[in-house]
Amino acid sequence: MFRVDDILVSERRAVVIGALSATLKANGRTIETDFAIVLTIANGMITRFQMLEDSYAVSAAAR
Repeated sequence: MFRVDDILVSERRAVVIGALSATLKANGRTIETDFAIVLTIANGMITRFQMLEDSYAVSAAAR
């Protein structure tokens, strides 16, 4: 599952807010996390992609 709840945009930056769910092949566990993706834009191109999530929860599910 990949859900986008909101998109915030300025001249040089966009932020995508949502949630995702994925199943790990290694152990069959499901990861569910909220996220924010920050995109930096220059000359009409994405120059930086930064994803923020609950990395502790993702790490715990991967163990």
